[in-house]
Amino acid sequence: MILSVDVVFLHVEDPVKLRQWYNEILELENGFATPDLHWQEFVFPEKTATRFALDYAGNNPSEVEQQKIMISFKVENIFDYVKKLESKGIEFYGINKINDVGPTLVATFQDIEGNWIQISQRK
Repeated sequence: MILSVDVVFLHVEDPVKLRQWYNEILELENGFATPDLHWQEFVFPEKTATRFALDYAGNNPSEVEQQKIMISFKVENIFDYVKKLESKGIEFYGINKINDVGPTLVATFQDIEGNWIQISQRK
């Protein structure tokens, strides 16, 4: 079962420069960031389950990273949910169906119009 939208993030060319723009123009406050600053989240004054982040797409972005915006749906048990989606004919992107990306496990697939979607489970 989908619990909520976990994170909406933008694939960007320069996350440090864009973070500064979001800080200065929209006055968003910095939150969690990876040491290399390739992933940077913002925090909101009101508690919300949904996160907003910037994700460095790199110089040679994958077909997933070429899509500018990604919606990741939060699930309780990603392993069970992947099996459920596979039983409905969903094929997952990449060698590993489920990928460990630091504090989160993710699985990426396409909807029927080719939009990339993720399901995620926080560790």
